[in-house]
Amino acid sequence: MSPFPSCLRTWLLALFLIVVPFGTMYAIDDALLIEMEIDPEVEYYIRLQSGDVITGLLSPVATDGRGSNVSITTSVGVLKVYAQDIAWIGTREQAHRARNRGFVIPTAEPIGRDFYIGVTSAAIPTVGFGLFDIGSVVLARSFIPGLSMREQLSLVNLKATVYEAENGLVESGRQFFAVGINGTWINDVNFIGHLYGVGTFTGTRSRVSSVVFSKAFGRDDYTVNLGTLGSSFRFPYASGTFGVGLMIDVRFPEFHDLHAMAELWGVDIGRPAQSAFVVGLRKVNTATTYDFGLALLPGGALAPVINFAYTP
Repeated sequence: MSPFPSCLRTWLLALFLIVVPFGTMYAIDDALLIEMEIDPEVEYYIRLQSGDVITGLLSPVATDGRGSNVSITTSVGVLKVYAQDIAWIGTREQAHRARNRGFVIPTAEPIGRDFYIGVTSAAIPTVGFGLFDIGSVVLARSFIPGLSMREQLSLVNLKATVYEAENGLVESGRQFFAVGINGTWINDVNFIGHLYGVGTFTGTRSRVSSVVFSKAFGRDDYTVNLGTLGSSFRFPYASGTFGVGLMIDVRFPEFHDLHAMAELWGVDIGRPAQSAFVVGLRKVNTATTYDFGLALLPGGALAPVINFAYTP
C-alpha cells in the first residue's frame, strides 16, 4: 500500500475532529464590526443569528448604548442591525463561500482564509483550506462500501490564484486566473498526476470557468480493482494527454442562495466521446453548500451527483 493515502486518512480524521466541535463557535462582536471597512457602493449580505438573511447597501458602523451596529438599506426600508445579532457579514460576492469550485471543476477563485469539510459524490470525505489569499488545498479519500482500503480513491489538489482584476465586461465583474497540480490515486497503486490552468469570469449573478489540463505524471496504462463491486478493468491514459472543461454557475434572481450549475469536461480532447456532462442545483449560504445534480457519463450512463460541504 502507498504510504501517502494512509497519511491522508489520518489528516482527514484529525481535521474532522478539530473542525466539527469548534466550527460553530464563530460570531461577530463589537470590535470586529468596528474594524470592518465598508464600501457604501457594494451590496452586503448579513446572516443573522436567527438564520434570516438581509442584503443591501450598508452605512458606516455606528455605536450606541446597545453596542456597534450598521444600517442596511433594503427593498423594504432601512434596518439597524447590531453586532450581537450577526452570525456572518460580508459582501454578497464573499457570501458565496463555495465559489472556489463547481461540481468537479475547480474555479480560479481561491478558498481564501476559509476552510471547509464535506462529502463529495456521497462517499468521498473532503477537506479544503486556503493558504493566505492565493493558495488552495483540497484533500479527499473515499470510503466506498465493497472496496478495501487499498482499493479506495485518494485526491490531492494544489491551486494558486496568480491574477485577479476587474474583467471590464460586467459592472462589478472580476476575472481570476490560477494554475494547479492534481494527484489522484485510483486504488493505492494507480497514481495519475495533472497540471492545469483555469480562468474564471464573474458577473452580478453568474460565473464562468474554463480549464485546460494535461496528464503529466504516472503510467500510460492502468488496472483498476473494484473489490466486491465488480471485475477489474484496465484503461490507457498516456502522459501528455490534454483535456478541457467548462463550468457555468448562475444564481436565480428571486433567491439569495439557489444556483443553477452546469459542467462539461473531457479528459482527452482527441476522444470527445469520453466527455461527461453534469447539470444541477447548488443551495449555498455562508455556512453550508448542497449540490444536487445528474451526470451523463461516457457511454450514455447516468449517475447522481450529491455533494455537501460545511464552511465554519
